[in-house]
Amino acid sequence: MQNTFVKADFKVDAFKANRIIFDDSDLVSIEIKCKLNEKWIKTNLLFTFRKFNDLLRFSGSIGEKMQLLVSDKLLFTKEKPYIIDVEKESYVFSNCSLEVSYVIEEDLSCFSVEEVIPIPYLQQIKSLRKNIADFADVHLHNQTSINSAIAEMASMYRYYKGLTELNLSEEAAREKAGLLNEHLFKLAFHASCQK
Repeated sequence: MQNTFVKADFKVDAFKANRIIFDDSDLVSIEIKCKLNEKWIKTNLLFTFRKFNDLLRFSGSIGEKMQLLVSDKLLFTKEKPYIIDVEKESYVFSNCSLEVSYVIEEDLSCFSVEEVIPIPYLQQIKSLRKNIADFADVHLHNQTSINSAIAEMASMYRYYKGLTELNLSEEAAREKAGLLNEHLFKLAFHASCQK
């Protein structure tokens, strides 16, 4: 017998939604397309309604459009389960990292979403080129002002300095602080010098 709800050793950071299915229960199923170990797969993500709402809330304009589709279904459709087919449209979610568990161990056809974690704006920028290569339509969701982005860069640089003081090599400290990119490193340095 195979184990169920086994935590996966990876996260889903970007995916395209194809179909959303829900009813009056607490579960929402999203049929998605994503990359896993550099291979494209189609799979299903199971959310509680609370975690699904977190995904939409953290996803900017894409989440707002999806919220309107969900509320329209709830208000104007009597037939259950509610099905929203968006395969021909571009609903790409790349602003959250999803911690997932296998519903059935090693079965890639369905995952349970355990946690929805918003990706910081700077990390979204770092992942933008890869996400644009994978999905034609990707949007950044800026939940923060430019001042908080500068403050985040400054804290990354201070973290880097702290690691070097703990005798980590410069390269290892930059990697741990997320500052391997030379331009980002320079920005973080200048951000830390601001008063």
